[in-house]
Amino acid sequence: MQQDLRYADAETVVQANLVAKSTTIEDQRLFANQLSTQLGTVNELFKSLTENTADSWGNQRYQPIEPVTFIYRSHILAPIAQGSLLDLLAPFEAGNWLYIELGKYLAATGKVQPDNAFYSWVTAVQDPHLAGESGISNRFLQVIDREAANTNAEHLEVIKQQFLRSVLLEWYFWDAAYKQLTWADWERHALGTDGGDLL
Repeated sequence: MQQDLRYADAETVVQANLVAKSTTIEDQRLFANQLSTQLGTVNELFKSLTENTADSWGNQRYQPIEPVTFIYRSHILAPIAQGSLLDLLAPFEAGNWLYIELGKYLAATGKVQPDNAFYSWVTAVQDPHLAGESGISNRFLQVIDREAANTNAEHLEVIKQQFLRSVLLEWYFWDAAYKQLTWADWERHALGTDGGDLL
């Protein structure tokens, strides 16, 4: 949760820049409303998860950014300097899309039951505001489709790779969280002789 909160901080920066990169009031309103929603819910969601896992909320916020979190944050923040709305939105939306698909799978298979500490998360990613037909994820995908129609094939391939890279980094992010990988682990594996994996 500590690392996910640090990632959520980067999402806030991305969403503020989506507002800035928008060329229509409608898009600005879409991104601003979603940013407002996230700011109003992210802490409450994580607080509820810490209660479910008996962790202290005070120990979760503003912890050091660990390696995979650093890489993933860098990936979604990179397009801010020179990228277009499409460059910034596609890798950001990939996370929403992945979680909606994962949530659908977990809900359909019943693999996460109400007594699981993360049941509230599985429920949250199926909320119609996020995952519904007119939910924010589909609305973001519509903006991506609209912007993609106005770009060339070469740029579109870059966007596709950035989207897929976000999906891969989500996997690495949660794998690193599960393993609780830190900079000390990376240094030991990279410079030491223990032969451990970097991820």
